[in-house]
Amino acid sequence: TGSPTPSTTAASATVPSAPPPVSSSPDDGVVSSSMTCDGYTASVDEGSQPGWHAAINRFGLAYAAPPDWTVAACGVRSGWAKPCPEGQCVIRELGAVATVANPACPKQNLAMSGVAGSKNPDIRAALDEESALVAPIYTQGETVPNVELGPVRDFTIGTRPAVQVVATVTGIAADDCNGPNALHSMVVTTVPNVEGSVVFLISLREGATASPKSDVIDEMVQTLRSPA
Repeated sequence: TGSPTPSTTAASATVPSAPPPVSSSPDDGVVSSSMTCDGYTASVDEGSQPGWHAAINRFGLAYAAPPDWTVAACGVRSGWAKPCPEGQCVIRELGAVATVANPACPKQNLAMSGVAGSKNPDIRAALDEESALVAPIYTQGETVPNVELGPVRDFTIGTRPAVQVVATVTGIAADDCNGPNALHSMVVTTVPNVEGSVVFLISLREGATASPKSDVIDEMVQTLRSPA
């Protein structure tokens, strides 16, 4: 049985008593109102979020992505990397990935969201660590962007304390695909039976021909749900 989803619930996370194998996940990268991954199930209430898509991964934090976003299949990871002597070194890796393709360059993302883990159980300290990654994420070559961190917002996801900061990034090296600006939202909380903290990230890039609306950050953060 799925979790109850009253009209006020945008997304829910439940832990089934017998976690199904990943291979039985109903999600194949085709967006839907329900997703099962690594023993967790996320559901979207079609009454309050019609057309939105459920996303979840092994960290158990569920969220919903807007109708024009595409949710990747269970187990798919994305994120940011930088050149290093070994080739590419990961700056931040995400699961439960949802994206919007850049209309100017379809192989690139105009927007991306996802869930990651932090070994730090202190959510404020973990948020500080996450904030320190913003400049490296948007650095291209020798061009290091300017990062302005907004105020820390305290709220709750269910009964769990959470914190959020939205970084305004300017001065990114522009090209034929992207402009020089971005918004980078970071939410940190804890999830029952998950070690450390859990991080929910949203990256909105200014595109050459189109840009995501900034209010999608608040809309998506409001859908965050943690298992009871």
